[in-house]
Amino acid sequence: MKIKTIITITTIATLLPLIALAQLDATTNISINRFDLIWSADTYTPFDYQGRNLPTIGSKIIVDAVISASSGNIKSLKYSWFLEDIFQKSKSGYGKDSFYFYVQQRPGGYHTVRVQVFNDDRTIFEEKTIKIPVTEPEIVVYSLGNNSHFSNQANKNSIDVFNDKLSLIVKPYFFSINKLTDLTFKWTLGSQEPIISSDYDASVLDLTIANANKYEAESNLWIDVSNPQESRQKADQTIILQIH
Repeated sequence: MKIKTIITITTIATLLPLIALAQLDATTNISINRFDLIWSADTYTPFDYQGRNLPTIGSKIIVDAVISASSGNIKSLKYSWFLEDIFQKSKSGYGKDSFYFYVQQRPGGYHTVRVQVFNDDRTIFEEKTIKIPVTEPEIVVYSLGNNSHFSNQANKNSIDVFNDKLSLIVKPYFFSINKLTDLTFKWTLGSQEPIISSDYDASVLDLTIANANKYEAESNLWIDVSNPQESRQKADQTIILQIH
Protein backbone atom coordinates (compact mmCIF):
# COMPACT_ATOMS: atom_id res chain seq x y z
CA MET A 1 0.00 0.00 0.00
CA LYS A 2 2.80 2.38 0.80
CA ILE A 3 4.37 1.88 -2.63
CA LYS A 4 1.06 2.49 -4.36
CA THR A 5 0.58 5.69 -2.40
CA ILE A 6 4.00 6.96 -3.38
CA ILE A 7 3.34 6.15 -7.02
CA THR A 8 -0.01 7.95 -6.97
CA ILE A 9 1.41 11.09 -5.41
CA THR A 10 4.27 11.11 -7.86
CA THR A 11 1.87 10.83 -10.79
CA ILE A 12 -0.27 13.77 -9.61
CA ALA A 13 2.79 15.88 -8.92
CA THR A 14 3.99 15.18 -12.45
CA LEU A 15 0.65 16.13 -14.01
CA LEU A 16 0.24 19.47 -12.21
CA PRO A 17 2.99 21.29 -14.12
CA LEU A 18 1.55 19.96 -17.38
CA ILE A 19 -1.88 21.41 -16.55
CA ALA A 20 -0.35 24.73 -15.62
CA LEU A 21 1.59 24.80 -18.89
CA ALA A 22 -1.58 24.08 -20.85
CA GLN A 23 -3.41 26.94 -19.13
CA LEU A 24 -0.52 29.31 -19.74
CA ASP A 25 -0.42 28.32 -23.38
CA ALA A 26 -4.14 29.10 -23.80
CA THR A 27 -3.68 32.63 -22.48
CA THR A 28 -0.50 33.49 -24.35
CA ASN A 29 -1.09 31.83 -27.71
CA ILE A 30 -4.20 33.78 -28.70
CA SER A 31 -4.41 34.83 -32.31
CA ILE A 32 -6.98 37.62 -32.69
CA ASN A 33 -8.41 37.94 -36.18
CA ARG A 34 -11.27 40.38 -35.46
CA PHE A 35 -11.62 43.26 -33.01
CA ASP A 36 -14.52 45.71 -33.32
CA LEU A 37 -16.47 48.08 -31.09
CA ILE A 38 -20.23 48.17 -31.64
CA TRP A 39 -22.57 50.57 -29.83
CA SER A 40 -26.33 50.71 -29.40
CA ALA A 41 -28.73 53.15 -27.71
CA ASP A 42 -31.87 52.31 -25.74
CA THR A 43 -33.98 55.06 -27.37
CA TYR A 44 -37.46 54.57 -28.80
CA THR A 45 -38.38 54.60 -32.49
CA PRO A 46 -41.64 53.71 -34.30
CA PHE A 47 -42.00 50.11 -35.42
CA ASP A 48 -41.64 50.98 -39.12
CA TYR A 49 -38.39 52.91 -38.61
CA GLN A 50 -35.50 51.23 -40.44
CA GLY A 51 -32.62 53.40 -39.30
CA ARG A 52 -30.42 53.32 -36.23
CA ASN A 53 -31.61 54.24 -32.75
CA LEU A 54 -29.61 57.33 -31.86
CA PRO A 55 -28.52 58.40 -28.36
CA THR A 56 -29.90 61.53 -26.70
CA ILE A 57 -29.06 63.16 -23.39
CA GLY A 58 -30.00 60.85 -20.49
CA SER A 59 -30.24 57.72 -22.65
CA LYS A 60 -28.24 54.55 -22.10
CA ILE A 61 -25.49 53.47 -24.48
CA ILE A 62 -24.04 49.96 -24.55
CA VAL A 63 -20.67 49.34 -26.18
CA ASP A 64 -19.63 45.77 -26.98
CA ALA A 65 -16.11 44.63 -27.82
CA VAL A 66 -16.49 41.96 -30.48
CA ILE A 67 -13.44 39.72 -30.59
CA SER A 68 -12.85 36.48 -32.40
CA ALA A 69 -9.68 34.42 -32.43
CA SER A 70 -8.39 31.57 -34.56
CA SER A 71 -6.67 30.04 -31.53
CA GLY A 72 -6.50 30.39 -27.76
CA ASN A 73 -9.09 31.25 -25.11
CA ILE A 74 -10.40 34.81 -25.46
CA LYS A 75 -12.22 34.49 -22.12
CA SER A 76 -8.86 34.90 -20.42
CA LEU A 77 -8.43 38.42 -21.82
CA LYS A 78 -8.69 41.50 -19.62
CA TYR A 79 -10.59 44.65 -20.64
CA SER A 80 -9.86 48.21 -19.52
CA TRP A 81 -12.60 50.69 -20.45
CA PHE A 82 -12.19 54.47 -20.66
CA LEU A 83 -14.90 57.13 -21.03
CA GLU A 84 -13.53 60.52 -22.08
CA ASP A 85 -10.07 59.08 -21.21
CA ILE A 86 -11.18 58.39 -17.62
CA PHE A 87 -10.54 54.79 -16.53
CA GLN A 88 -13.74 52.95 -15.58
CA LYS A 89 -12.35 50.61 -12.95
CA SER A 90 -15.64 49.08 -11.77
CA LYS A 91 -16.57 48.12 -15.33
CA SER A 92 -13.18 46.72 -16.30
CA GLY A 93 -11.62 43.32 -15.73
CA TYR A 94 -11.39 39.78 -17.03
CA GLY A 95 -14.07 38.88 -19.55
CA LYS A 96 -15.80 42.29 -19.28
CA ASP A 97 -16.32 42.74 -22.99
CA SER A 98 -19.39 44.99 -22.60
CA PHE A 99 -19.57 48.53 -21.22
CA TYR A 100 -22.51 50.89 -20.63
CA PHE A 101 -22.97 54.51 -19.60
CA TYR A 102 -25.59 57.28 -19.69
CA VAL A 103 -25.34 60.19 -22.10
CA GLN A 104 -24.39 63.52 -20.53
CA GLN A 105 -23.34 65.43 -23.63
CA ARG A 106 -25.65 67.92 -25.30
CA PRO A 107 -27.00 67.48 -28.85
CA GLY A 108 -24.24 68.01 -31.38
CA GLY A 109 -21.59 66.68 -29.00
CA TYR A 110 -20.19 63.18 -28.70
CA HIS A 111 -18.83 60.68 -26.20
CA THR A 112 -15.43 59.03 -26.64
CA VAL A 113 -15.06 55.39 -25.56
CA ARG A 114 -11.75 53.54 -25.57
CA VAL A 115 -10.97 49.96 -24.63
CA GLN A 116 -7.68 48.13 -24.11
CA VAL A 117 -7.65 44.34 -24.40
CA PHE A 118 -4.68 42.31 -23.16
CA ASN A 119 -3.51 39.18 -21.38
CA ASP A 120 -1.62 39.00 -18.07
CA ASP A 121 1.89 39.44 -19.43
CA ARG A 122 0.72 41.84 -22.18
CA THR A 123 2.20 39.76 -24.96
CA ILE A 124 -1.21 40.45 -26.45
CA PHE A 125 -2.38 44.07 -26.48
CA GLU A 126 -5.09 45.62 -28.61
CA GLU A 127 -6.71 49.06 -28.34
CA LYS A 128 -9.63 50.73 -30.10
CA THR A 129 -11.48 54.05 -29.76
CA ILE A 130 -14.88 55.19 -31.04
CA LYS A 131 -16.73 58.50 -30.94
CA ILE A 132 -20.49 58.29 -30.46
CA PRO A 133 -22.49 61.33 -31.66
CA VAL A 134 -25.35 62.68 -29.54
CA THR A 135 -28.54 63.96 -31.15
CA GLU A 136 -31.82 65.31 -29.77
CA PRO A 137 -35.31 63.79 -29.58
CA GLU A 138 -37.42 64.39 -32.64
CA ILE A 139 -41.09 64.28 -33.52
CA VAL A 140 -42.59 63.86 -36.97
CA VAL A 141 -46.19 64.99 -37.42
CA TYR A 142 -48.26 63.26 -40.09
CA SER A 143 -51.44 64.62 -41.63
CA LEU A 144 -53.62 61.59 -42.21
CA GLY A 145 -55.82 63.32 -44.75
CA ASN A 146 -53.25 64.24 -47.38
CA ASN A 147 -50.37 61.97 -46.32
CA SER A 148 -48.05 64.91 -45.65
CA HIS A 149 -45.62 64.96 -42.76
CA PHE A 150 -43.60 67.54 -40.86
CA SER A 151 -40.46 67.23 -38.77
CA ASN A 152 -39.46 69.48 -35.88
CA GLN A 153 -36.11 69.73 -37.67
CA ALA A 154 -37.77 71.86 -40.38
CA ASN A 155 -37.84 75.65 -40.06
CA LYS A 156 -41.50 76.21 -40.96
CA ASN A 157 -44.43 73.90 -41.68
CA SER A 158 -47.91 74.72 -42.88
CA ILE A 159 -50.97 72.81 -43.99
CA ASP A 160 -54.15 73.77 -45.81
CA VAL A 161 -57.45 72.94 -44.12
CA PHE A 162 -60.40 72.97 -46.53
CA ASN A 163 -63.16 70.89 -44.97
CA ASP A 164 -62.94 72.11 -41.35
CA LYS A 165 -61.54 68.74 -40.27
CA LEU A 166 -57.99 67.61 -39.72
CA SER A 167 -56.43 64.45 -38.31
CA LEU A 168 -52.83 64.49 -37.14
CA ILE A 169 -50.58 61.85 -35.59
CA VAL A 170 -47.23 62.38 -33.89
CA LYS A 171 -44.40 59.84 -34.12
CA PRO A 172 -41.59 60.39 -31.60
CA TYR A 173 -37.98 59.36 -32.09
CA PHE A 174 -35.01 58.90 -29.72
CA PHE A 175 -36.70 59.27 -26.33
CA SER A 176 -35.66 56.93 -23.47
CA ILE A 177 -39.03 55.19 -23.17
CA ASN A 178 -40.52 51.75 -23.68
CA LYS A 179 -43.93 52.77 -24.99
CA LEU A 180 -45.83 55.86 -26.16
CA THR A 181 -47.75 56.22 -22.91
CA ASP A 182 -44.43 57.01 -21.19
CA LEU A 183 -44.54 60.39 -22.95
CA THR A 184 -46.69 63.45 -22.35
CA PHE A 185 -48.29 65.08 -25.40
CA LYS A 186 -49.46 68.69 -25.34
CA TRP A 187 -51.56 70.10 -28.20
CA THR A 188 -52.34 73.84 -28.32
CA LEU A 189 -54.44 75.47 -31.04
CA GLY A 190 -54.25 79.25 -31.13
CA SER A 191 -55.32 80.76 -27.82
CA GLN A 192 -57.36 77.74 -26.73
CA GLU A 193 -56.64 75.71 -23.64
CA PRO A 194 -54.06 73.04 -24.40
CA ILE A 195 -54.88 69.35 -24.45
CA ILE A 196 -52.36 67.48 -22.28
CA SER A 197 -52.40 63.70 -22.11
CA SER A 198 -50.37 60.51 -21.76
CA ASP A 199 -53.20 58.20 -22.81
CA TYR A 200 -52.70 55.52 -25.44
CA ASP A 201 -54.19 57.80 -28.13
CA ALA A 202 -52.51 61.02 -26.96
CA SER A 203 -50.33 61.09 -30.07
CA VAL A 204 -53.42 61.53 -32.29
CA LEU A 205 -55.44 64.74 -32.70
CA ASP A 206 -58.77 64.88 -34.53
CA LEU A 207 -59.45 68.55 -35.08
CA THR A 208 -62.87 69.89 -36.05
CA ILE A 209 -63.30 73.59 -36.79
CA ALA A 210 -67.01 74.09 -36.15
CA ASN A 211 -67.12 77.63 -37.48
CA ALA A 212 -64.20 78.65 -39.58
CA ASN A 213 -65.27 82.30 -39.53
CA LYS A 214 -64.35 82.66 -35.86
CA TYR A 215 -60.74 81.79 -36.62
CA GLU A 216 -58.25 83.85 -38.50
CA ALA A 217 -57.28 82.66 -41.93
CA GLU A 218 -54.11 81.43 -40.33
CA SER A 219 -53.78 79.69 -36.96
CA ASN A 220 -50.88 78.10 -35.13
CA LEU A 221 -50.94 74.59 -33.75
CA TRP A 222 -48.22 73.86 -31.18
CA ILE A 223 -47.23 70.29 -30.33
CA ASP A 224 -44.97 69.61 -27.36
CA VAL A 225 -43.76 66.12 -26.43
CA SER A 226 -41.80 65.46 -23.25
CA ASN A 227 -40.47 62.58 -21.18
CA PRO A 228 -41.58 62.97 -17.51
CA GLN A 229 -38.83 60.57 -16.40
CA GLU A 230 -36.09 62.56 -18.12
CA SER A 231 -36.85 66.30 -18.23
CA ARG A 232 -34.02 66.97 -20.68
CA GLN A 233 -35.74 64.92 -23.37
CA LYS A 234 -38.36 66.94 -25.21
CA ALA A 235 -39.30 68.03 -28.70
CA ASP A 236 -41.77 70.54 -30.10
CA GLN A 237 -43.30 71.42 -33.40
CA THR A 238 -45.32 74.36 -34.74
CA ILE A 239 -47.67 73.89 -37.67
CA ILE A 240 -49.38 76.81 -39.37
CA LEU A 241 -52.95 75.93 -40.31
CA GLN A 242 -54.15 77.74 -43.41
CA ILE A 243 -57.91 77.65 -42.87
CA HIS A 244 -60.05 78.09 -46.01
